[in-house]
Amino acid sequence: MNTETLTPPQIDLSALTADELQAELARRKQAEADNYEKGKKQFRADKDSFTLHAASKFKQIQKEMLELKEYTIREANKLYDRMYTIEGKEPKETKSFSLKNEEDTVKVTVDRQERFEFTEEATVHINAIKDIFREKFEARHKGMYNLLDGLLIKGTKGEYDPKLLAKARKQVRELGDDNLIEEFDKLENCQRVVGTSLYCRLYVRDEKKRWRDVSLQFSSL
Repeated sequence: MNTETLTPPQIDLSALTADELQAELARRKQAEADNYEKGKKQFRADKDSFTLHAASKFKQIQKEMLELKEYTIREANKLYDRMYTIEGKEPKETKSFSLKNEEDTVKVTVDRQERFEFTEEATVHINAIKDIFREKFEARHKGMYNLLDGLLIKGTKGEYDPKLLAKARKQVRELGDDNLIEEFDKLENCQRVVGTSLYCRLYVRDEKKRWRDVSLQFSSL
C-alpha cells in the first residue's frame, strides 16, 4: 500500500468552463480561509498552553523562593544564636550577619533594613531644597539641575526618595551653602521608620576566590 502523501493534481484553469473556473476559485478561496482559521486556532491554543504553563511555573517557583527565604532566615538565625549560646553568651541584636562554611567557599548573609517615609512637614524642606538647587544650577547649567533633580526623585508621583536624600545630605556640606545644609538637617528629622524588611543572600567563591552572589532575580541574570 502506498503511504506517501498524495499531492493534489494541478488544474489547468485555461481548460475550465466559466462555471468550473468560478467553482475552482471559490474552492481555493475557501481552502485559504480554512488554512488561516486552522493556523489562528492552533496559535491561540499554543499561546494559551504557553501562558498557563508559564504562570504555573512562576507560581511554583515563587512559592519555593518564599519557602527558601523563610527557611534560610529561620535557620541562619538559629545558628547565629547558637554561635553565642555555645560560648555561654547572650546573642547580640544585629541588623546584619553572615555565616560561612568551614572551607570558606559559601557565605549566607541576613540583613534587616528599616523602611522610611517622610512626615507631612518634610514637604516644606523638600521644596526649599528644590528651590536652592534651582537657584544654584538651573540658570548656569540646566542639564546639571535636571540631573540632580532626577537623581533625587523617585517614582511617577515626583516624590523624593528618603534614602537618596539621606545620602545626598552627606555631600551638601561640600557645596558650602548654609541654607542648603540647614534644610537637609531639618529634612533628616522628618523621617520616620514605617517597618523593616528581611533579606537573605548567598555567595560562593569563584575560580579567583572572589565572592559571587547567587542571584535569584531575573534582572541580574
